[in-house]
Amino acid sequence: MIWPLIYICCLLLGCAYSALLTWRFCKLAPKLGLLDQPRQEQHKTHSQATAVSGGLSMLLAWILSIISGLLLAALASRQLPDEFAFVIPGLQQVWKNLALIVGIAALYTLLGAYDDKYSMKAGKKFLAQFLLAAVSAYFGPRLSLGLHCQFLCWSISVFWIMGVINALNFFDNMDGLAAGTTLIASVFLLLVAAYRTQHFVALLAALGAGVSLGFLFHNRPPAKVFMGDSGSHFLGYCLAVTCILTTFYLPAESLTFTPVLIPLLVLAIPLFDAIMVVIIRQSLGQPFYIGDNRHISHRFTKLGLTRPYAVLLVCLLCFISGAGALTLLWLPPSGVALIFAQTAAMLAVVTIMQFHIPENKQK
Repeated sequence: MIWPLIYICCLLLGCAYSALLTWRFCKLAPKLGLLDQPRQEQHKTHSQATAVSGGLSMLLAWILSIISGLLLAALASRQLPDEFAFVIPGLQQVWKNLALIVGIAALYTLLGAYDDKYSMKAGKKFLAQFLLAAVSAYFGPRLSLGLHCQFLCWSISVFWIMGVINALNFFDNMDGLAAGTTLIASVFLLLVAAYRTQHFVALLAALGAGVSLGFLFHNRPPAKVFMGDSGSHFLGYCLAVTCILTTFYLPAESLTFTPVLIPLLVLAIPLFDAIMVVIIRQSLGQPFYIGDNRHISHRFTKLGLTRPYAVLLVCLLCFISGAGALTLLWLPPSGVALIFAQTAAMLAVVTIMQFHIPENKQK
């Protein structure tokens, strides 16, 4: 029973660090030049300059939590060698991956912070995203999906990392939405990793949930701080690499091959929303990377919901999708078919809303 307690402590530690550092970085944002000016872009509706330093604070909270955890683990293994004899050998197995993940996460966050401050051209930003994803997938963990072609595994991993990062970046369009989505997804990934006794992965998921929760204390409506591209890049990469590291399918335990699709269902709403928005923008002859008010959250507000309730409703959809995904670990084929039918129906509702709710005139 010690591991669930460790997961909870890790989550709470990340939450505490994130809440404290986000508050501190709100004060530092003007000095760093990280302020989001109101109505700088058509889809932004905040009325006053707002700190956009959430990514930096979450990254620092995440790193401090890892360092604190390593120090506590080393101390525990010395003081209570019998109970914690597993700690040092376990660290020796994962430290290379951990170092790479921390380094790439930091670079992604700095890339996003640079974009927040200087507004990079889309082509240069996507190129930088690709290079970092390529390095991560080449030297670190990558998706296998039972494939023997390493180049194909590398390519899929790069595409997955970039896809999750940009989907979360697109989803960061209302106070609390991207962080709330990340919190929900991280908790489900934590449950899967814990079920598979992948303690290292579970701890990463717990940390992702913790820093998201701590950030939400300041990002809930009305937000005192935005995560910006730095935050969406950081959280997106953490989610993507946690999915890559998690073992979803085990031939000896899984009744079907469908557990490999759990990441797609856990992140179904932000991924699907990003795809739909890109299709809509392309059909209108608009650049797919220019923000607008055509996301599912905006559709809810056009139905008359307030923005906080729109965010809550989207997060509930994310929870429904994630809860269904979790059952794929043990469901027989008939149950799996029912989960896919449920998910398809939910995405059909989103599609109807995306394409058939009239758009309000931009103010």
